[in-house]
Amino acid sequence: MIIKKRAGLAKSTSNFILYDKELLGMKHIYDLQIEMLCKNLLYQANGNEKLKSIFKIKIIQEQNKIWTSKCPGELSITSNRKNNWILDALKILNNENIKICNHEFIRNQENHRIKGGTIDLIDILDEKYINISASSRKTKNVMFIEDILEADGVTLLKWKHLIKEKNLNTQGRIPKWFKNVETKLLEDKEGTTRKIKNKYISITQKKNININYFDENEKTNRNQIITWSETDESLIFVEDKKKSFSKKYKRLGRHLIMTGNEYDLNNSPNLIGCEGCHRN
Repeated sequence: MIIKKRAGLAKSTSNFILYDKELLGMKHIYDLQIEMLCKNLLYQANGNEKLKSIFKIKIIQEQNKIWTSKCPGELSITSNRKNNWILDALKILNNENIKICNHEFIRNQENHRIKGGTIDLIDILDEKYINISASSRKTKNVMFIEDILEADGVTLLKWKHLIKEKNLNTQGRIPKWFKNVETKLLEDKEGTTRKIKNKYISITQKKNININYFDENEKTNRNQIITWSETDESLIFVEDKKKSFSKKYKRLGRHLIMTGNEYDLNNSPNLIGCEGCHRN
């Protein structure tokens, strides 16, 4: 009965007709169109250099439009751009649950993807925020969960801290997409602490396990605040000033101390210049 319905035959059609060799070799016109779309896409993606370049440009444009690290061949295309038959073809294939890239196998998982983090933010965001937040995320240069975390890999940056880190204007409201990320990531719903949920920590920590958070040889900007902690001592804050010509020290800076006696791990400390100690 299913075969008769698919072929557009009447229910009363004799069953022996279904086994006719000519009928068995027939294909539905829509199936033929889908097959042709797949062949055309594969031909352009693997054809001569000009065709491949055009295909790559169109695909990267879609990747940048939603600002994601994922391969466009594994995404559900949502673009409404006109005069782009490649995206139109991909949307039709998506409706049939057909993807032109297979990332289920481990050896293919990194192909065509932008590397640089573990979890893409579009995997965390609600679907309604993915497209409308793309421009904002691109301006802030945030694509992965690591881009919005403190150096410890477990603390979510506050919005103003993130903006300052990117050297952007701190004026304006917190965007809805960032609030959406906060609700998904933060362990404490009240927001009194900025620790992210354990399931995300376990993923990001695997990547950061061998990271050196401060490299003495790395080029730093003048007046940048550098922080570290020595054994059995509290946090040390230094404002980087200039290169040292000493053989013992590579950089010279001004020692800063916190105002107040208590640490607030969820807010930036108020720092003032040290008036004199063994570090100056």
